[in-house]
Amino acid sequence: MPRAEIHMVRLTDSKVVGVIDLGSNSVRMNIVQINPDGSTDLLTQEREMVQLGQGAFLDNELKQDAMQRTADVLKMFADICKEYNTDECLAVATSAVRDAKNGRDFLNRLTEQTGISFYSISGVEEARLIYKGVSQDFPVSDTLRFYLDVGGGSTEFIVGDSYMHRELDSVKIGCVRMANMFMQDKHGTVSEQEYRQMQNYVRLEASHTLGRMSSYVLEQMVVSSGTVQCLLNFARGFEEEHLIEENFLSYKSLCKVVRLLCSKTEEERRNISGMHPKRANIIIPGAAILQTVMEELGFSGCYVSSCGLREGILRDYLEKNFPHAKVQNNTFIQERSVFKLAKACKFEEQHAKHIAFLTLRLFDNAKLLGIHDFSEKDRHMLYYAGILHDIGIIIAFTGHDEHGYYIVKNYAGLLGFTEERQTELALLVGSHRMKENSLLNANSDICQHRKKELALLSCFLKLAESLDRSHDQYVEDAYFEYDGDELNLCVISAVPECVEQGKLAEGIPVLRSVLPQFNAIIWKSNK
Repeated sequence: MPRAEIHMVRLTDSKVVGVIDLGSNSVRMNIVQINPDGSTDLLTQEREMVQLGQGAFLDNELKQDAMQRTADVLKMFADICKEYNTDECLAVATSAVRDAKNGRDFLNRLTEQTGISFYSISGVEEARLIYKGVSQDFPVSDTLRFYLDVGGGSTEFIVGDSYMHRELDSVKIGCVRMANMFMQDKHGTVSEQEYRQMQNYVRLEASHTLGRMSSYVLEQMVVSSGTVQCLLNFARGFEEEHLIEENFLSYKSLCKVVRLLCSKTEEERRNISGMHPKRANIIIPGAAILQTVMEELGFSGCYVSSCGLREGILRDYLEKNFPHAKVQNNTFIQERSVFKLAKACKFEEQHAKHIAFLTLRLFDNAKLLGIHDFSEKDRHMLYYAGILHDIGIIIAFTGHDEHGYYIVKNYAGLLGFTEERQTELALLVGSHRMKENSLLNANSDICQHRKKELALLSCFLKLAESLDRSHDQYVEDAYFEYDGDELNLCVISAVPECVEQGKLAEGIPVLRSVLPQFNAIIWKSNK
């Protein structure tokens, strides 16, 4: 059906951004105008239940019909973005894509078909963004709230006040995933025993997470998801309207809804007023997740929020790009998580910070000379790589570059990073030594053009590391300068004959493979 002509007044210097949440059950999109003062206006919302995760969680592979449904919807979303003249699209994919063997190929296909770059995020990063979106939906408070997001492929568990999260976790117990397991061939009613089996599965899978959450004094429970919103709407039919607190679902009412839903066949559930037909088979597993968590943590009810991942993505974007906006400034979330990992690996802080300093000095100087035009995001990533470059030593000194790559690539606590950016950070850490970038060359997840960019970025880190091999910080500064068409590296040191001089010279052939104009290293005394 053709869409109606769109009329909107766009402020001068405003920016229009599309925010897309590619979930395991639904695809949601908000298009938002960001005004010069950082305030936002919602222009339109779109949502389609595509059930991308249908059948995918049994063998960790997205099915062709589900991918086609999703691609068709996202092409429509891309057209809507064009109608609104969006300047940028922030598109993330969650559990179904990140768990699937063919998830990355599917995202590449979506980018080709829609022109929108999609990124897969980790479960912990998803929890962080959900916290950002949902916490702003409630009055500011110093007391701790428990946040739960019941998704299609995973459920996110969060503890935090209005200012900061204390716990973030993601457990593979989404309503679509559990429907694949428990409701695949179940078209009749659901017995008490069958429902208890779902609850027992939730308790088992979430036992460690629930144990951590129960150690806090939690004043309120807040839940987000379309499934829980649907349960709340059904619950209103069991209570007098004046007795129901707005957006509050009591445990007692939830149990009544569960008994009603389990007593009906799939066809009968599909015909309940207000029930989306595609939700008929996943709503009972979703209710089992919610009820079990309520029971385990002792909540008598929960508040239901209409906010979620999309709002969190937007808030995170505003904090990074509009620091003057009226949102909590959290631009250092990446840096905090990087240092948390570094400290967990017992990094040598003085050496790591010196390497990061020298790396950025070389990066900035090279940019002034026109050697590269990398973004500020790449500069931040290079800084983080400098901090983390030696963490592989915690496993063994021999091969510590490869050990560091493995740690960074697989560490779930790196918040604020997309899956792709985390992989790139890991590759930089694994390429910090003055030798061929074997990890980077062998990687199949990074395109050839980006590999060349990362190879150049790694040069600055290699040089910085070679300038402090002794870990004594003899080198105080370094910079590039052109001598005609040839590029020299000038090194300022109080000890020009230090061990670094010989070690660095050995790496000149490696540098010239990426910087063919590189000529020589000139050591200068600061005296």
